Amino acid sequence: MGLFGPNRTTVGLDIGTGFVKIAEVGQGGDRPELQKLEMRPMPPGAIANGEVREPGLVVDAMRRLVEQAGIATREVVTALGGHDVFMKKLQLPRLKGDEAGSAIRREAERHIPFDISGVQLDFQVLDPNGQGPHMEVLLVAARRERVEERVRLLSEAGIGAVLLDIDAFALGNAFTHNYPGMAEDLVALVDFGHDATRISVLHEGVPVLSRDHHFGLSRLAESLARDNGSSVERAIEAIRGNGDLPGLDGALEEAADLVATAVERAAAFQRTRNPGLGMGRVVLCGGGACVPAMVESIGRRMKVETRVANPFEQVAVRTGAKGHELLSRAAPLFLLTLGLALRTA
Repeated sequence: MGLFGPNRTTVGLDIGTGFVKIAEVGQGGDRPELQKLEMRPMPPGAIANGEVREPGLVVDAMRRLVEQAGIATREVVTALGGHDVFMKKLQLPRLKGDEAGSAIRREAERHIPFDISGVQLDFQVLDPNGQGPHMEVLLVAARRERVEERVRLLSEAGIGAVLLDIDAFALGNAFTHNYPGMAEDLVALVDFGHDATRISVLHEGVPVLSRDHHFGLSRLAESLARDNGSSVERAIEAIRGNGDLPGLDGALEEAADLVATAVERAAAFQRTRNPGLGMGRVVLCGGGACVPAMVESIGRRMKVETRVANPFEQVAVRTGAKGHELLSRAAPLFLLTLGLALRTA
């Protein structure tokens, strides 16, 4: 062992509809250090609505990304999300040990909308040292077939999974690491992605609600292109601020309204469970967070503090780190990737 202990590295792999992204983080110093960062477009149609449609294309994209990034290890942390994952916070009579586990599993059968025999089930007691008669439990279930599919795809790409996380937890992990002072508030994390937008509500740093909505940058670009008789590529460039198209401002406002409405509904649902709790702030990540007009529009509509997440706020960046140029133009796209790479167990 070295003087300061082992210099462990963790690799986070984010398999998305628009891009596949990877980050390698060293865990041996005073704070995590980014060593490698890379992203690669996912072939169109390879993944749609959260489902893998072309496994061969996905496997090839992952394999090429690992080679492109120069990642030596083939062991990664990755995640599942969307409609294949169920998450709910429950309040149950306080129990301990095996008795608690059995009671939680029985309760899970009442809440999980899947066949219980076909899921991977996990739970976490949020207040294990509490003294009250009830305990809060976060229940998580994932379809076993999706878990097995993900492991199989990774294996075909020559990659192993040391941990299969849940998207909402990885996003929350990255947020609380980078913004510990905000973790006590009720926060809406908005991952405005390629073809879907995920809204995760964090309470005291723990995801208590996660919902996927079928609108994203691709839908916005397709609508704008259709209205103008232009290519989708030109519409995407206009959305990013490179050029202009008639109706762009209106399209951005409409997209911002969709996001704001979804956040307001999530906040309203949370208030039914915690009546005195209001949404403290909105934090955006994903491709939509790279559109300044979008962020401003959402902030005006929500009337609460709205900011863009910086996944590297409390992460050191190694001098000459591979892919460091992505930090200046695409950092918000890597919140999930970084959250996966920050996992230490």
